[in-house]
This record gives sequence, C-alpha cells and structure tokens, in this order.
Amino acid sequence: MIAALLAGSMVGASPVPAWAQTKSQAAPVYEFNLPAQDLSDALRAVVRRAGLELYATSSDVNGVRAPGLNGKMSVREALDILLEGTGLEAEISDGAVLIMGPGQRRGAEAGEVSDKQIVVTGTHIRGAIPVAPVRTASREDIEEQGHSDLGDFIRSIPENYTGGQNPTVAGGGSQGVDNENSSSSSALNLRGLGPAATLTLLNGHRMAYDTVSQGVDISQIPLAAIDRIEIVTDGSSALYGSDAVGGVANVILRRDYEGAYVSARLGGSSDGGNFQQQYDALTGSRWDSGGVMVAGSFSDVTEISARDRSYTRSLDDSTTLVPWRRQYSLIAAGHQNLTDRLGLEFDAQYNKRVTQLSQPFTTTADVTTNGLQSRPKVQSATVSAGLHWDLGHAWTVSVTGVYGFSSNHITSHRYIGGAETLRTRLNYDNDVATGEVAAEGPLLDLPGGEARLALGAGYRHMGLDVFVRQETSGTSNITKDIRSGREVWFGYGELSLPLVGKANRMPLIERLQLSLAARYEDYPGTAHLLTPKAGVVYEPIEGLTLRGAWGKSFKTQTLYQQYQYRQGSLNPAAYFPGSPTNLPVLLVAGGNINLKPEKATTWNLGFKLVPKALDGFEFEATWFDIRYRDRVVSPVSSVLAIYTNPVYADYVTLNPSTAQVLAAIADLPQGLNNQTGEPFDPSAVGALVDASFQNAARQHLRGLDLAARYRIELAEDETLKLEGSASYLKSDQRLSAGYPLEELAGTIFDPPHWRGRLGATWRKDNVTLSAFGSYIGGVTDDRFSPIEHVKSFTTLDFVGHLRSQAQSGIGQGVDLTVSIQNLFNEKPDTIQNTIPVYPPYDSTNYSSIGRVITIAVSKAL
Repeated sequence: MIAALLAGSMVGASPVPAWAQTKSQAAPVYEFNLPAQDLSDALRAVVRRAGLELYATSSDVNGVRAPGLNGKMSVREALDILLEGTGLEAEISDGAVLIMGPGQRRGAEAGEVSDKQIVVTGTHIRGAIPVAPVRTASREDIEEQGHSDLGDFIRSIPENYTGGQNPTVAGGGSQGVDNENSSSSSALNLRGLGPAATLTLLNGHRMAYDTVSQGVDISQIPLAAIDRIEIVTDGSSALYGSDAVGGVANVILRRDYEGAYVSARLGGSSDGGNFQQQYDALTGSRWDSGGVMVAGSFSDVTEISARDRSYTRSLDDSTTLVPWRRQYSLIAAGHQNLTDRLGLEFDAQYNKRVTQLSQPFTTTADVTTNGLQSRPKVQSATVSAGLHWDLGHAWTVSVTGVYGFSSNHITSHRYIGGAETLRTRLNYDNDVATGEVAAEGPLLDLPGGEARLALGAGYRHMGLDVFVRQETSGTSNITKDIRSGREVWFGYGELSLPLVGKANRMPLIERLQLSLAARYEDYPGTAHLLTPKAGVVYEPIEGLTLRGAWGKSFKTQTLYQQYQYRQGSLNPAAYFPGSPTNLPVLLVAGGNINLKPEKATTWNLGFKLVPKALDGFEFEATWFDIRYRDRVVSPVSSVLAIYTNPVYADYVTLNPSTAQVLAAIADLPQGLNNQTGEPFDPSAVGALVDASFQNAARQHLRGLDLAARYRIELAEDETLKLEGSASYLKSDQRLSAGYPLEELAGTIFDPPHWRGRLGATWRKDNVTLSAFGSYIGGVTDDRFSPIEHVKSFTTLDFVGHLRSQAQSGIGQGVDLTVSIQNLFNEKPDTIQNTIPVYPPYDSTNYSSIGRVITIAVSKAL
C-alpha cells in the first residue's frame, strides 16, 4: 500500500498553520540552521519547526541529498530551496505539508492537500476521515513530556487506566483480581477494560501476547525507533477484529535512518530506589530504492521496596512495591522498492526482560524467612514482512505475514521458617501467526469526491502453552502441561462515501462523509461473529466537524482466561469483616474452560472545533458508550467483602465439606498459600470462595473525553504550545440476572471518574522548556463500613531541553535533557486493610515512585 510507505512524521501541531492567512498577511519566518543532509531529515526539521505535519512517500524523499539551510525565511521559502531540482512539489494546507512527485499530481483546486495519500489508524481507506477520535503523539512530543519509554507515556494518558498489567501495580494480585504485576510489562488498558481488550499493533500488524494477562507490552519497543503512536479510543472490532473493544494503539516505526544516534539516561527517585540507567543506539542507511533502521536499548531500574517509603513502613522491609527490572530491546525496520510498482517492507523486534518480586507472608519476617520470591524472565520476538503492489488507477494490493512469540518463565521460591519448602517453575508461552491480503482503491466518483473501498481477508493462529513443575523435598512433579490454541479465518470490508465535499459544498454542509464497515470472523468449533460499524462525519461550517459512530465489537475469551493455573490461599477469619465464625477462609481463583465470547455495542459522538478567528487553537470533545454482554470478569472484585456484599453470594460456599475443600486445592500448581500460621485442617474451613473467571451478565461504561491545544507564535523564533486533555468515566456491572448493579469506576482498585493532564511547552531557538500537570481523581473505598474516601493525586513535571548549535566538532548534534517528574513529591493516600501484608495504598491508580530526577544526553553522529 502506498499509505504504508508514508515516511512523514505526524508531529503535534497547530491544525490552523500560518498558511491559513490571506495574501495580504505576511507568512511567519523562522531561523533555520540546517546542514546538508538527507531530504527526509531536512523536511522533518522544517515542518517540525513550524508545527506542521509531513506526509511523503519514502521512495520520493529517502536517499535524496538536500542542501544546507541557513538564515531567516518562511516555510514556503525553505521548502522551495530543499526541493529545487528534485522534481517534487510541496503543498501546504490544513496543518500539513504534502510532498508529491510527478505522478502524484491531482486536479483539485490549488492549495488543497491530497489526502488520498494519507492513512491513519481507525480506517483502512486512504483519505478517509476516521469516525472515531484518534490521538497522535510523535516521538518528539513524548520526549518533550519527559517520558523515557512508551510504558511511561501510556500511564500519563487520561483515557488509560494504570491498573491491569503495569510495573507500578503492587501487592501480588491483592489489589483487585484483574490487577497484577507478574512480569513488569506495560500494557495499554483503555477505559479499564483490561489489557486484552485494547489491541496494540506495531506498524499496523499484531504482536504476540506478552506475559500472563495476554496484553501486549508496549515498553518493549525502544522510543528511539518510533516515528509516532496513534491511539483510537473507540471499539474497532469491525476494522481490526477481536481485542479492539476498548480501542487500538498503533506504534509506527521509523522506516529508515541515515547516520547514527546514541543516548544515555540516568535518574532516580529522591525518596530512594528506582535508580534508572538507560542506553539507546540507532543507526541505519538509505539508498535510492530503500532504506533500513536498527535500534537497540538497554535499561536497568532498581526496585522500590517497603523500606523506601514512609507510608509502607508497616510492611516488612523486603516487600516489593515496584520491582527491579532489566530489559534488552532490539528492533529493525526497512523497505525496498523491487520495481516501480512493487515494494517490500519488513520489521523485526526482540525483547528480553528479567524482574524480581518479593512478597513476605508476614510483617515481621523477610521474604526468605516466610514468603514468596519470584523471578520472571520474558523473551519475545516478532517478524513481519509485506509486499505492496500499485495496480494503477489508484488501487493497491498488500500481502502481509507475521510470526511472533512471547515466553514468560517464572521461577518462584516459597520459604517457611527460613527454609525453601517449594520451588515452582511456571511457563506461559504465547505465539501468533498471521497471513493477510488487502486491497484499497476508488469505486466511483460521487459529488463530494471518490467513493473508496477497502477489502481484506486472512488467517490467524494464537497459541498458549502452560507448563508448571514443582520441586519439593528433593522430588520433582509436573502439575500442569496444557497446549492450547485458537484459529480464526476473517474477512472485512470498509466503504467511504464522500457525499459532500469541496466541489459541491453548500450552506451548512461543507463536508458530509458516510463510512460503513463490517468484519466476519470464524473460530472453527468455537464461534463465528459478524461485527458491523457505521459512522458519519459532518462539517456544517468550516472549522467545525461533527462525527458519530455506532458499532458492534466482540472479544473472544483469551486462552489465559480459560487455562490460567489455579491459585489458593487460606486466610484468617479476622481478615474478613462480618465473619460469622473464627474459621479461616479458603480463596481459590484461576481459569475457566467454559467461558463464552464477550460482545459489546459501542457508540461515540463528538465534535472538533478549529476556529479561524483563533489561529492555532483546536478543541475536541467525545462522548462514548460501551454496553457489554457476557463480560469475562473475576466475580469477587473485593475478597474482603465476601460476607458483607450480597453480590458475591453465588461464589461463596459457607461451611464447605472436607471433600469440597480437598477438591478445590487438588490441582493448585504452587500449592496452598497458608497464611493462618496454623496447620491446615480441611475440615475446619469457614468459607470457600471461588473467584475464577466468569461471564458477567452485563457491564456498562460511558463517559466524556476532552482535548484542547493552542499554539501561539510569540515572536519570530519563539512559540508557546498549550495543551490539555481530560477523561470522565462511569461504569458498573451486574454479575448475574436479578442481582443489583455494582459500581466500578470511582471505587478502589478501579479507574477513578476523572483523569486529566495539562501542559505548556515554550520553545525559543535551541531551548525548549515544558511543564505538565496530571490529575487522578479520588476513589471510594467501599470494602468496609464506614465507607472511606481515597484522596486525589496531583503531580507537576518539568522538562528542559537544550540543543547544541555547534556546526562541527564534538558538540555537533548533542542534546541535553533534564526532567523532574512529580516535583512536589506527591504521595498516595493510605488505605485501610485487615490483611496486614497488603500494600496500604491503591497502587492501581496512585504511583509510589515519587519525585524522579533524570538527566539524558544524546548525540547524532
């Protein structure tokens, strides 16, 4: 696909640039000091300076030498100098620069960007406007905010919930049954629907699930290797299939690079722990018909333990709050034109991460006396290759193949009385293989433009192998060995119908576009599902765009949800308010082979305002609604309320028989975790709680997303960018018909109602200063009576960036960045716990990392 060859960087910019002026107004001028270099790098530098977006086909601009650029001039003047003698032309409009070759001329009115060259996540059709909101952040945007990797970045997004699977989640699964940190991966979790309900793509293709939760670890992709990330915050199963109920994130790599780049970053938390080292390298080459990029990253982050934080001094010092982790990442991408009409693209990535977590069983002895110490090791890799044909008449065909795997091997040591009583080796091995053919092009001319069609079909295999070996008293025993897999055949279509456009616009109808999409997926022997989607984009007046979409989404039950190994814990009755006896409570949890697919109906309605009267300003608002059926959940979200919350009655067996207790613990791979301090007596158990995965009757989420941006030209070479975003969420669920609704959002260990982020970036010459404030709303702790409120969490970050202006010598190409995250060292509010070894704060929402000071140095060679 031509669109897949786009090499332009979608840099955060004002949607109404300087070019939306009358001829009587002078275009702003900028100070440029660029060396002779590759044309693609020179173009990116120019459009970034003006806050525009660049769209260019890589074969047009890669490998072309551009002259140096020195002095004060407008962007148009700079582009004319760079493109002189290349046969290329630049068009500037609507916040974008489009570079076109001789074969890309179009007959539209002058000054209008040919968006048929442009494709974004949220649609398969070039030139179509997505009917769902798309959040785009370039690599430069992410670095300006002081983030060191994509995991850190996604935790700052208001639409994302930091529970689920993230390295900041503490407590070994004690803080809500869907929140865990088994291997310190960073999985996107839009709306709090879980990592498996947000589809994460790399260059538009899938990767293997990472770790046990079967999400994708986004932090395994080095930041230096990416061009941008695009996030669609709307159900997209009709376009992308299962896993896309919450939305889609597409990490788009640099397709090539000329030269070399190295960087080093050091930092740490002022309260102790979290000492960070990170080293990155990037190199590549370009030639007339292609190019390649290779990037590598190494990071080492020390743990934060209970001894490092004042509010966790009630725990044993060896308790892990944020684990030590060491990660190696390697990624490559490239493209090659095989003929004038046939191109090859590929990418490959490898990642290895080792972590360590300690969970003492008591508050008076360390983990090697009484406790569980785990050492997960994750290795993952993905290889993708695609051929793209230009068939002529604006039609393209693509054939893509992907293979990937991710293995999570956890070695755990259980200590009782200072001796190792059990060693468990737990392996979760995921893999994915995909083949797909797709085509896109025009069907016919409509009054508003070309009706375009995208079609695709393919096959996907997903596998999960679970293997558990226990070693105790000198004997070894395999307690679980399951090989599971799932196949799916799929086909999809998308149609874009521009009914009104530039050519036939009329009063109160500047643009009207309809979009229709449908996808059929067949899981042999399991399910076959058809998911439609329909949307409209309506522009009544220039600068105001209204959009809305309705669709069906689905998510198949993950293999992990079906085949997760079972865990069991015996806990004193005193931990559970309202306990009718002094007998302990047995909690068991794990997979359920009988789960059904989840289904959802999604809506979004929104508008985007880009007023001409306020140059550089835009505002966007989106209302969303997700209604789930058969949602897979762990039904007992608060185990401490098993006696007091009637919603859990179906999952609690009071006074179970000895046979029931023995059956429940018969297949526990890691054995029974007896935290009572007394010998286990199966005939003396007060309650048996089954928190295994179940299909809930319904779940309902709705809310509002807000975003605004304002770019101000302060002087000839000085700009100020203001930006802010916020998200409001309300959600509830009903476990079974006839039971009352259970509030989710706004309660402890679930997303808060409100999250927001506000920032300002000032740039002058070679200096950039940024300040960002983040707000995470408070939640209600309804596990006990009386109900308590957990206070909100507000942080302020500062980032300073200095670029060397040296034209030669060791200082050329050197950048220095200093950042302070959480300047005022905001600490999470403490919460009450009847189980003393549980963390005394909500780590799913409020981080224990504290103030972090970092310094980074980079050099382009």
